[in-house]
Amino acid sequence: MRYKEFNSNRVLEKCITLFWNKGFGACSINDIVQTTGVNRFSLYNEFNNKEGILYAALELYRNRYLNEKLSPNLNKKSLQEELVAIFTKFLKDEDSHPPGCFTIQIATELADRNERIKEFLDNYINKLEANFLQTLEKFKPGNPQNQFYSIHLTGLFCSSMCYCVIQTYEERISQISTGINVILNKKTEYATHA
Repeated sequence: MRYKEFNSNRVLEKCITLFWNKGFGACSINDIVQTTGVNRFSLYNEFNNKEGILYAALELYRNRYLNEKLSPNLNKKSLQEELVAIFTKFLKDEDSHPPGCFTIQIATELADRNERIKEFLDNYINKLEANFLQTLEKFKPGNPQNQFYSIHLTGLFCSSMCYCVIQTYEERISQISTGINVILNKKTEYATHA
C-alpha cells in the first residue's frame, strides 16, 4: 500500500493563492505541480482533475476562513462601524492570501460557465445576505428595511471584493464606507407601505 506523501490542506492553500493571483483558467496542471511540489499523478489521485482541486480549494476556503471573517464583532458602537469591520476583514493581507474574497474572485471568472461554481456562489450569496441581516437585526431589531439593506450590502460586498486589484486599501475603505452609508440611508418603497 502506498501512503499519501502530502498534506491536502497545505496543497490546497498553495492552490488558493495560485488561482487567486493568476486566475483559474490561466493555471495549468504544470503550474499547480510547480507551486505545490506534488507530482501530477498524486494530484489526480487525490482530486481527480484540475477542477477537483478548485472545488476542494473553495471548500477549504469556506470552512477555514469565511465563518470567522463574516462573524460580527459585537464591540462596535454603531452599525456603520460593524459593517465596515466585516468588510475590512477581507481587505487585510493575512495568511499570505491576497486581499479580497477568493470565492468572489473565482465566481467572477467562472460562474457564468460552470454550474457547480454558480451553485457554490448562490449558496455563498445567501450566506452573505443572512449574515448581513443578522448583523442589522442586532442593531435595528424588527426594522422592515433590514431585508432590503442586507441584499444591497451583499451587492456592495461582491463589487468591492472585485475592486481589490485596482484600488489601494484606503480607497477600498472609503468606497465601502460611502457605499454602506448610502445603503443605510436609502428608504425603500415597500418598507414605507408595510
